[in-house]
Amino acid sequence: MHRTSLATALVLFLSASALSAQMFTFQLEEDVAVASLAEAKPKPRVLGKGYDPAMSPDGTKVAYTQTDEQGDRRIAIFDVKTGKSNLVKGIPGKNEFMPVWSTDGTKLIFSHFKENDWALASINPSDGSFQIVIDQGVRQVAGYSPLPNAIDWLCHDLERFFLVTVPGSRVGVIKDLPKPTVIEGLSMPSRIAVSADGKTALFDQMMDGEDGPEAEGPPSAIFLIEIATGKLTRLTPKGTSCDFPTWLPGGKEFLFGKFDPKTKKSTICRMAAEAGASSMIVIKNGRNPSAALK
Repeated sequence: MHRTSLATALVLFLSASALSAQMFTFQLEEDVAVASLAEAKPKPRVLGKGYDPAMSPDGTKVAYTQTDEQGDRRIAIFDVKTGKSNLVKGIPGKNEFMPVWSTDGTKLIFSHFKENDWALASINPSDGSFQIVIDQGVRQVAGYSPLPNAIDWLCHDLERFFLVTVPGSRVGVIKDLPKPTVIEGLSMPSRIAVSADGKTALFDQMMDGEDGPEAEGPPSAIFLIEIATGKLTRLTPKGTSCDFPTWLPGGKEFLFGKFDPKTKKSTICRMAAEAGASSMIVIKNGRNPSAALK
């Protein structure tokens, strides 16, 4: 009987782990929602009002931006299982947005307004340990994503990608890449997604000169960059507007948002990280996806 109970518990644990690994969060109108790729047709489950959702690596929490009636923007976290939300304590000020989890799930890095300009900041949600990673005026940071070692982060300043090391509670150490590549069309904020092996990253950029007849401005395209060499590969085709890529477990596929200028709606799609690959719709009317990696 004892062995049966242990076996049953193990099966349940493994099933829950597999489900968490296929969880993703996204924007659904003005709400934050979650769904699972374990379902043939993923069904959205709304957690509540919010923006900039980011799924924790283990798929159990969603960090997001919460806006109150006064217009203040604060970082909060949804518990996926219960749907309950709590503000992250320990952040000074009332203007921060776009949280991103560290790969070990212990920290959040986010854009933080300090005095009269933007800085990059970090918080440990469990104990409220707050730090400025890149201070205002040092270097602009418009996108950021952690490397697998949970210490280094890939960032961009609207022109070039660079690395920043976050050593404990001290200010981050900026390191330029060996072969920095100038990239036009980067925007703020934008989603970067470093691969599980830390060698490449997905990102989106605006494509000037590709306006369609019904486009409201330059469409976005998703690229793959080799971090060490700066080599770029375009993944999404011309004639589409795609943004906010996020890797799926295994590092061969990713989710992204695809905008339809006719309906003014976005859908969340899935495709292989290869030039010329076809995509498939995962969720209609969703945007800004973020997937669990463990």
